[in-house]
Amino acid sequence: MVYQKACVAAERRIRFLYEFSREELYLHFANNYPQFIQRIPQYLLASFLGFTPEYLSEIRNKLRS
Repeated sequence: MVYQKACVAAERRIRFLYEFSREELYLHFANNYPQFIQRIPQYLLASFLGFTPEYLSEIRNKLRS
C-alpha cells in the first residue's frame, strides 16, 4: 500500500514536470501545498521542482510584481 502511494506520487510528479511550464509547476505546488512554501528552504524546493535556486528566485520575483 505504501509502495503504491509512492509510485503514484512519483508518476504524478513526472507528469507535472513534462506538462507544465516552470512557472505553472511552481504555482501548482504553491497553491496545493502552501504550508511547504514557507517551511522548506528555497534550494530544496528548487531541487524538488527540477530547477536551480536562482531560477526559483526569478520565478518568485516575477510573480510578486
